Amino acid sequence: MNQVKNPQSPQGGPPVVLLVEDNSTDLFVIREVLHGCGLNFRVDVARNGQDALAYLEEVTCSGAVCPVLVLLDLNVPKITGIELLRAIRTNACFGHLRVIVVTSSNADADRTAAERLGADGYFHKPQDLYAYQELAELIRSVMGGAG
Repeated sequence: MNQVKNPQSPQGGPPVVLLVEDNSTDLFVIREVLHGCGLNFRVDVARNGQDALAYLEEVTCSGAVCPVLVLLDLNVPKITGIELLRAIRTNACFGHLRVIVVTSSNADADRTAAERLGADGYFHKPQDLYAYQELAELIRSVMGGAG
């Protein structure tokens, strides 16, 4: 299933987060963290970078509710997370989006590239599920308490 969920948001609905993640377990855990910590977001999912880019182009062209945040895994198929971040930052329609990289990569080069491309945050996926609570705190910080 590589299709992104419907980018249309009901008027007055919760803000939208685009979660770009291909690992089903990580999808589940990140959604649970968002909902369990009272972060009131509708989560739309893209399972690869190509679908994520198409989603962003669709919502900006159609006038649909654009996401307020992108949670981006670097290791996704078709278009890598770094390539997607570059595409986001160079697009006038959605270059303003807040992006938090959520990755298993420990490589300094990945962190440096994400920072250079303007990622708003970088979260290393922990082994301990409870440590994912730090992701909720990072999201709150990046969003300025929104959500």
